[in-house]
Amino acid sequence: ISGTRYYDSTRSNNFNYKENINALYVNYNKAFKGLMIQFGVRMENTHLEGISDGYKWNGSKFITNKDGFTRNYTDFFPSGAITFNKKPTSQWGLRYSRRIDRPAYQDLNPFEFKLDEYTFQKGNINLKPQYTNSIGVTNTYKYKLTSTLNYSHVKDLFTQVFDTAETSKAFITKKNLATQDIASINISYPFQYKWYSFFATTNANYSKYQADFGGGNRKVDQSVFAFTFYMQNSFKLGKGFTGEISTLYISPSIWQGFFKSGAMGTVDAGLSKTVFKNKGTIKAAVSDIFQTMKWSGTSNFAGVVSTVNGRGEMPLFKLNFNYRFGNSQVKAARQRKSAVEDENKRTQSSSGGMSGN
Repeated sequence: ISGTRYYDSTRSNNFNYKENINALYVNYNKAFKGLMIQFGVRMENTHLEGISDGYKWNGSKFITNKDGFTRNYTDFFPSGAITFNKKPTSQWGLRYSRRIDRPAYQDLNPFEFKLDEYTFQKGNINLKPQYTNSIGVTNTYKYKLTSTLNYSHVKDLFTQVFDTAETSKAFITKKNLATQDIASINISYPFQYKWYSFFATTNANYSKYQADFGGGNRKVDQSVFAFTFYMQNSFKLGKGFTGEISTLYISPSIWQGFFKSGAMGTVDAGLSKTVFKNKGTIKAAVSDIFQTMKWSGTSNFAGVVSTVNGRGEMPLFKLNFNYRFGNSQVKAARQRKSAVEDENKRTQSSSGGMSGN
């Protein structure tokens, strides 16, 4: 106001969240002739507490609001795998796992963020973790052709809901769908002949979503058959030059059980050259050449018809230079995934956009 910044308490919030996870792991593996087995179980106890201190709109004005919740639960997560490798040119594998995905922190914050005059966004203190049971069979033929048949059942799937607050207003929040069932088959194959090589993979799946949020048209019962195709082509052009062209296509599908999404895809291309006695590489690449990586979706829930559209910052032109120092015979450092990566994901709420989990 008049060039001076003032604290707007009605649009401000302090969300204090504490979470403690204790885990115990037990694992067993043994190799036999033509057979390898691995079984394990992880026990986790989780205790959490969240307190939101802010304001809430009561229909006519903002009023002070302090909302909190505590939760304590213990879960067991078994996993197992059997690999049949008696015949090296045709290996089979059977695996099973149960895992947990916890909500993003901001998705638990009940504070109401105003987006415009007709829409606001808020978290859900009753949002529970989602649990996935998955079983799959994999075959690797002649070390190249890999086929995987998989089935997964997800309980309390995270989903973004556009719900009604008043006759002419809506809010966006996260809720748990009752179930998601997915049956899929994935096939991948690498190929190389002289100066040309490619890697192709395709996934076809059938998904079914079900939930009942009570009353009227607040039920979810949708299913869809969808597929994805990706292919990367590489061409050795001589004199240290290599060209690349990759394509991606995603068929129409259902996003988080609510949104019926349209098809999208992209074509990327790049050119690289080795320099300084093959120790350095210069690469120029462009993403989404035809600007087709655009997402869209529609939903109809509780009287709210929503249409969303968006796209990334495409096309992108990238120019990279890499140079390898030291002894080229030394093995590259092993890449390790840390728990920090999972925590980083949970700090980024997936509400308010067409992002996945």
